[in-house]
Amino acid sequence: MGSRVSLLWAKLCFVCAILLIMPVYYSMAGTYLAGYLLTAGVYMGLYFFLPIWKAKWAAYLLASSAVVFMQQFILSPFDILPWLLFYFLLLDGTQATERKQTLLTLIAVLLPILLPLSALAFTDLFYYHCLLMILISASGMLIHRYFRDNEKFDREWKSLLVEYRALKRQVIENEEVARVEERNRIARDIHDSVGHQLTALMMQLAVAEQAAGEEKVASMVKQSKQLARESLDGMRKAVKALQGEEEQGISSVIHLIRKLEAESQMRVQLTTKTGVLSQPLTNEQNIALYRFVQEGLTNAMRHGSSKEISITLEIMGEHSFQVEVENKREASMPVEEGFGLQNMRKRMESLNGRMEREVTGGYFTVKGIFPLKGVTYK
Repeated sequence: MGSRVSLLWAKLCFVCAILLIMPVYYSMAGTYLAGYLLTAGVYMGLYFFLPIWKAKWAAYLLASSAVVFMQQFILSPFDILPWLLFYFLLLDGTQATERKQTLLTLIAVLLPILLPLSALAFTDLFYYHCLLMILISASGMLIHRYFRDNEKFDREWKSLLVEYRALKRQVIENEEVARVEERNRIARDIHDSVGHQLTALMMQLAVAEQAAGEEKVASMVKQSKQLARESLDGMRKAVKALQGEEEQGISSVIHLIRKLEAESQMRVQLTTKTGVLSQPLTNEQNIALYRFVQEGLTNAMRHGSSKEISITLEIMGEHSFQVEVENKREASMPVEEGFGLQNMRKRMESLNGRMEREVTGGYFTVKGIFPLKGVTYK
């Protein structure tokens, strides 16, 4: 956007400089000066109001005709400064987005200039201007093609970069899921095997303590029983710690946001309403919440028109959890439920919840709602 504004200012300065130099350089009389000012105003108005013209070739035709009028009735075809305005139009006309539009624009610019060319009647200036027109047209088309291809490569590179980052996050998340599953397996194995054995050992020691006759033996059995109880408590704490590392849904969402902002230029605003951070969620709810936010961020990066994303976590009526992902989106862009939105919907439906989406006021909002206490949404 900054380069386009700079280019527009450069064009404005060039046109104004030429139009201001002309009356000074040619020392026009009062009558001619009034006609010149009118023609110059028409030229500037036609060119700088081009964005509102549906048929742009018509604006170029009229602007070129204004230059010809200036050459025929105010100056002469032999004066060089009006030709600079014409060459400016010719070069600018080659920058049209479509090939058909470029061709129409070139024809519209060239047609009026045939009149001053005929007045030159095969003089040296005639051949000079013809050669210059060919060179400028060809150079303008080559420049436009270069920048068009460059923009295409830039869009493809950004698309690949987004996909790479999404794939990288997916790999990291898969590794995290594998670690969580391995921790759970280890926790279950410890609980099922070691916990069962320690429990059985404590029962046997209790029987031995009652059967022991000597005070010394009874004391040793009692100490062994206490040690087994402490080992069992320690094992239970370790299992709880292993399983507790998994239930970090909101923490994982915060980590995901930090990682996204560090890797890209996206800015994410996370809002947590009252009670969200203290609300215990099951493992399935944590995973679904994380995946929902992840898909929402990916969808906003691909289709959003802004680099700002808003995420809101809220508990509704103490019985439902709502996650909302909002980003700016052009109203003209159709909203199709592709693979990402379908996954988000399935995540909520797997928790007996629902997904809602809407486009209002230039914002695209996706909401996921799931019950906390056995409520089912239809």
